[in-house]
Amino acid sequence: LTKVAQDAYQELGQNASEEQLAKHAVKVNVFHSINFLLKFSQPIRDLVAKGELEVQGAIYDLESGQVKFLGQSPKQAELLASKMHVPPGVAGASDSSVLFGLHGVRTPEDPPLPGPQALKLLKEGNLRFAKGAPEAGKVDAQMRKALADVGQAPHTAVLGCADSRVPLELVFDSLPGDLFVLRNAGNTCVHSEGSVLGSLEFCIGALNTKLILILGHTNCGAVKGATSQYLKNKGSTPAEPTNALGALLMGLSDVAGQAEKELSATGSKPSEKEISDAAVKVNVFKSMDYLVENSKVVGQKVISGEVTLEGGVYDLDTGRVQWLGQSPYLKRLRGL
Repeated sequence: LTKVAQDAYQELGQNASEEQLAKHAVKVNVFHSINFLLKFSQPIRDLVAKGELEVQGAIYDLESGQVKFLGQSPKQAELLASKMHVPPGVAGASDSSVLFGLHGVRTPEDPPLPGPQALKLLKEGNLRFAKGAPEAGKVDAQMRKALADVGQAPHTAVLGCADSRVPLELVFDSLPGDLFVLRNAGNTCVHSEGSVLGSLEFCIGALNTKLILILGHTNCGAVKGATSQYLKNKGSTPAEPTNALGALLMGLSDVAGQAEKELSATGSKPSEKEISDAAVKVNVFKSMDYLVENSKVVGQKVISGEVTLEGGVYDLDTGRVQWLGQSPYLKRLRGL
C-alpha cells in the first residue's frame, strides 16, 4: 500500500496532516483497486466496455454507518483504451507497478527490480516469445511520453551479438524502457571495452539496474570466423590484422583455443564445428569475467551481490535461451 500513500501525498501536498493523508488514502486505494481490475481482467474490461457491467467505488463510514459513493474511476476510459497487461500473479509478483511501471513502462518513479526478479521476467518473456505468444504489445503515446519526460529505469542490461537474427527486445518480449541493450559482433568486450564498460557502469550506477546479461547465440558468425582463423594459424605466429574485423577475430581466437582445450580433455579430437559451438559458451563466460576484472564498478557490485551477472546462449532454431548462470571464475571469487 506504499504506492497508495505516495499518491495521496502527491494529491494533497506537503501541508496535509498525517490524519488527512490517511483519510484520503482510503479513497485513493479504492480507485487503485478499480484500476487494477480494469487493467488486468479481460472479461471485466469487455463487459464494462459494452456497458453490461459497472465498477463503482465507495467508502463506508464506521461512525455514521453511511456509504459515500465515489462513482467510476477517473481513469476508466483511459484504461479501457489501453492494452491489457498480464496479471501480476501470472508473472509471480505482488505489485503490478514492479512489472509494468506506474506509467505502463518502467521509469525512475518505479523501484529498482532485484536481479533475481529481473531474471525471472527475462525467462518468462523468452518463453512467451519461443511459444509465439508475446504479450508486450504496442506502445501508446502516453507510454512514450512517460519515457521521454520521466526517464528510463531498465531492469536489465544486455550485452548481445549484433546478429540481426537475435532481436533482443523481441526475444525477451519486453517493452521500451525494460532493457539497456549493447550489441557488437561476438558479444565481446575486448575491442570495445571503453563503450561497453562505460555504458554498463552508467546503467548499474545512474540507472540503478540490478541485472547484467551476457547473451551469445548458436551459429555465431564471429565465433565461427575466429575458430576457423585459430585452426588455420595453430602452431604458427599469426600475421597482424589489417582491419578491424581481423582484429576482432584475432581477439576471439583465445576463445576457440579454450574451447578446443576443454573438448580435448575428454579424450576426443573435436571437429571445427564442435569447437565453434563450444566456443560460444566459452565466449560468454570470457565476457562476464572481463567485466568483473576490468571494471571496478561492475566488479564490486557483482562480487558483493548487489548486481547479478548472468550468462546465456540464444538458440536460433528454437528461440529459447539456455541459461548458464554465473561463470566458474565468478563463483570462485564469490566463494560459491
